[in-house]
Amino acid sequence: MILYTVQHVLVMRLLICYKFQSVEVLHNLLFLVGAAKEEEQAVAFYDFVRTRNGAYSRTLQKIVDELKEEKLVVEKEDLLEITEKGRHVYTNLGASLRSFSVFWDLCIDIMERYQGDAKKIKERVFHHITFRRAKIGEHIFDYCWY
Repeated sequence: MILYTVQHVLVMRLLICYKFQSVEVLHNLLFLVGAAKEEEQAVAFYDFVRTRNGAYSRTLQKIVDELKEEKLVVEKEDLLEITEKGRHVYTNLGASLRSFSVFWDLCIDIMERYQGDAKKIKERVFHHITFRRAKIGEHIFDYCWY
């Protein structure tokens, strides 16, 4: 059993509300959300590293792996989705995101802007100035603690 953080709940909520073709899309989306504001946000991920496929966060990947291990999330062919067990856990913990409604609204805004399209999200990541300044393998946000 794992201890759920607000970030775990955020990932579950995203998977309830949207269809993600892969974990990579989730990484790229949450990079854009973290990069959208100049000030650091409490729920955001800031340990992103630039890869050939976009942004990658070890923390986010660890959360996804923990959710898979607990059978709350499954990765099927071209789809990352929450299970019934995951929905049940989210129902019990979802209220913890209330304090972070501004962050959640930003997630919705970015998903809606790119219509959940993996290619559009990835393209936006590669055009983001903060992402472009980092070389492959380097941390993207150089002003944060990793």
